Amino acid sequence: MRRHGWLRAAALGLLVVMTSGCIGAVDRADFEHELRGRGGGLDGALADSALAALRERLGTGEVQANVILLTAPNSTGFRLVLSDQPDQVTRFFAAHPDTTARQAAVRLRVRGEPGARRLDDYCFTLGALGTAEPVRVSAFDDLDGEGFTTGEVTGLSRLTEIVDTALARSELPDGQVTVIVVSRFGREIRMVANVSSPRTEMIAEFDRTGAFLRIQQA
Repeated sequence: MRRHGWLRAAALGLLVVMTSGCIGAVDRADFEHELRGRGGGLDGALADSALAALRERLGTGEVQANVILLTAPNSTGFRLVLSDQPDQVTRFFAAHPDTTARQAAVRLRVRGEPGARRLDDYCFTLGALGTAEPVRVSAFDDLDGEGFTTGEVTGLSRLTEIVDTALARSELPDGQVTVIVVSRFGREIRMVANVSSPRTEMIAEFDRTGAFLRIQQA
């Protein structure tokens, strides 16, 4: 009887843990909502891990990038359309109409070697870098003018701060940062964050160092 009583108590305790949905003193639903609201895992560690894995794969100390896209798990249906959206970003989204994922992910379109007219797409998620996907390149694509080195984008180490600034500047009480795009806009390298809510979307722009520039409605 004593043993059966202990088993019943243990089972009851396990049921309470499983159904309470708590993480420490924070309700699981509140915890997940807060995590999504702050970018769903979009932070400097994610970018650092993705770039480290890519440098190791390519055997290079510097990655030549064309577009970098960081997506949160809640990135379904985002819109990122700017009046001065560069051609390479438009081409990237045309090739990847669905960028949703269960986990935070980094997608990178990179140039294999300086001067080479070859681009490959990579996806980093759950600590692993996927295989290279070749990209069709047109004779009219200005790869030299569109490219940049990841070392120039020091703001990648400030993603948490960028997410917090985008949310604060948007003034959306239920806003969530769903995606961040890094690319060259003319002569400038910009980091663009999409802040989404059930009623509207805002676009927050930052320079390559992570300094805030402006925000506008999508």
